[in-house]
Amino acid sequence: MTGLVGALLATVLATGGSVLVPVSGGNALTLPAQRHIVLIDRGGGRPPSLLVAIQHGGVGGKGLVLYRSEDGLRTVRRVGDVQPDFTHTDRAELLAVGRDVALVYSYEGPQWMPSWRHDVWFQWWRYQAGSDTWTPEPAVRVLDAANDSTGFSRALLARDSVGRLWVQAFRWEPDGGSSAMMVVSTDGAQSFGEPRVLDKVRRRGGGRLLSVGTKLVFVYAMHDGFVPTRMRLRDDSDPVGTWAPVREAFPDGIYHGAALSAVADGRGGMHLIYKDEQERLYHRRFDGTSFGPRTLVEGTPDWALQAAVTRMGDTLYIFYNRMRVLNQHYELRVRTLSADGRLGPSVLLDGDVTFKGYPNAVDVLPVGSGEVSCLYGETPDAGSRGTVSRVTLSLDEEPPREPFALELVSSNSSQELLAVDGAGTLYGLAAGGDRTRLLASTDGGRTFEARGRGFGSLWTVSAMPGGTLMSVVSSTGEYFLQRSTDGGRTWKDRVALGNYRAMGPRSFASLGDTWFFLEYQTFTSSSVPLRLWVSTDEGAHWSVRSTLTAHRHGYALVADPARGVLWALTGSSMAQAAVLRSTDGGRTWSTLLQGYRANAMAGEVLPDGSLLVGQSTLYEPEHPKLLRVTPEGQVSTVRELPGPASSLVSVPGWGWVLGTAWSSTGDVHAPGDISARLFTSGDAESWWDARRYERQEGEPGLARVDVWGVLPTGELVVRVENLSGFGSEGKGFQVLRIQR
Repeated sequence: MTGLVGALLATVLATGGSVLVPVSGGNALTLPAQRHIVLIDRGGGRPPSLLVAIQHGGVGGKGLVLYRSEDGLRTVRRVGDVQPDFTHTDRAELLAVGRDVALVYSYEGPQWMPSWRHDVWFQWWRYQAGSDTWTPEPAVRVLDAANDSTGFSRALLARDSVGRLWVQAFRWEPDGGSSAMMVVSTDGAQSFGEPRVLDKVRRRGGGRLLSVGTKLVFVYAMHDGFVPTRMRLRDDSDPVGTWAPVREAFPDGIYHGAALSAVADGRGGMHLIYKDEQERLYHRRFDGTSFGPRTLVEGTPDWALQAAVTRMGDTLYIFYNRMRVLNQHYELRVRTLSADGRLGPSVLLDGDVTFKGYPNAVDVLPVGSGEVSCLYGETPDAGSRGTVSRVTLSLDEEPPREPFALELVSSNSSQELLAVDGAGTLYGLAAGGDRTRLLASTDGGRTFEARGRGFGSLWTVSAMPGGTLMSVVSSTGEYFLQRSTDGGRTWKDRVALGNYRAMGPRSFASLGDTWFFLEYQTFTSSSVPLRLWVSTDEGAHWSVRSTLTAHRHGYALVADPARGVLWALTGSSMAQAAVLRSTDGGRTWSTLLQGYRANAMAGEVLPDGSLLVGQSTLYEPEHPKLLRVTPEGQVSTVRELPGPASSLVSVPGWGWVLGTAWSSTGDVHAPGDISARLFTSGDAESWWDARRYERQEGEPGLARVDVWGVLPTGELVVRVENLSGFGSEGKGFQVLRIQR
């Protein structure tokens, strides 16, 4: 399996999803945290069955119905009624146990009030081999509301590694809060023990109960809580009543506590896709002990945004509904998450102008399956009746890599941006102010505070692995290399560079434990010796590894850790410009491209090991272009550019952002063009003019906008220089959100 969508994608894009059954609304497949679909292998070489529980909400006189499909959910046929009274909108959580299906059902709806009807029921649906169908055993009441002073909802079901069946639900409390109730059966659901309160939250609760290897994980939050998500764990080998204490799972809450989809990773952990209180989708992985950092999956906030996940081997398929027009136009999209944590591109599956409510998908498919299906509610708008519809993904071809949009989050014209570190701290200077005083922001650039002073004027700061900062400063006409291990508060380990300075953060790179620094110079237009410095102790000591003698400017280093390769971009005249490649850590270099066409300040390694290079040429006939240079030295043109390339970076998930500048010198700009630009691409072939910035009137030199770093939320931080709208200095930065 190499990708997602081949010829089938074109059909999906043209026709949208396929209709299965009518329902009362787009959110018919709520509760999103519940498992509504299970896969059953019937044996005998027959295709597997997918069983689906759908609440019709009274359409056609139907309530909660169990369906089956043997064609990947292209069609379904009724197995039987789970709970036919549609005036009580129960939803089911399904669990495959061999060829049988265990399920629980309970009330779910937008209004949560006590009722004697809000019970929790367990039921077996047993497979009958002779008739090839499933028949229900009598439902067992697991949690009894008994009267109108309480009630239960959002029941979840798990089976641990020793076969015990666990049911969790939330109980309504008179103070408006809810208690997380847990009950267990040790005899195959013939009986259930006394319910136990695991925790209480201030508002309506929601969460996920999942068996992962030899542990149970219960993750939960609440409606509009704006508090950290909590969790409780238990080992299957512990006594039945033993649970680890309540603890924080991660610092952000989950929208409504239940806007999530989760699946065991097959290695004792789990994948969790959830919507936070700011209504954006994130991924976190639980490794069996704790949750790791979050990764942004979808940044367009909306009340209806939800996800459904399917795991196949180590690959996760994440389906979700992106809002285009509130309550009216939504897209159904999918992304993949690979074993190394890399998010694939967002692929459009259904773009019809309809409301698309909560999706649901089978949690695990066998490795080698040829397709993945997803169900979702589809209606003319959020308040109308509609259908449960389906899209199916063929896994035979690579998906198209769509360009993506860049949405403005915030803009700043008070600070000149210098660097962004891995923790999301922004470093800068007061625009037009003191260059010795470093400022820092830990809240995404909203506020800055003084960090420290360097030994001279700060020109370049680079955030290296592990949080160390390297900077180049000038003092009394000389440049120095120095480092900080405390976030810029103090600086030490100075190295004299003479008249040589850094071009910018891309003057630094790393391969394994070795750090590299390539000099840039400012004092002559002649070719000068440019030194490549190396450090093997995190910047404490530096030595010269090689000297490049035929060039004027050291523009950038580009590291390829997968292959242990280092690229260097140098300039700037026909005799001086070159694209160089080293396979021995910068000791020796091969020239793969030279002459004025090699004049380039921006490059990025592609998956096949070739280098994507943005030309920084200013004079015809060498009009600036985006080139691809292979390790063997073959050069091809990807596309022409409106101006010299100034930056090129890969971005979280998948794709690239290219920055082009406007120059007051040269003759490559079209008449009337006064803009620096950001381009985006999902496949390094097709590029979209995503954002434009006008130059500041009267300012000579380059007007440019360049991606300078990425926040932990996945948002890009871009540095601007000599651009209109950024104060008298024309400097500042913006935070941009990726919209796939």
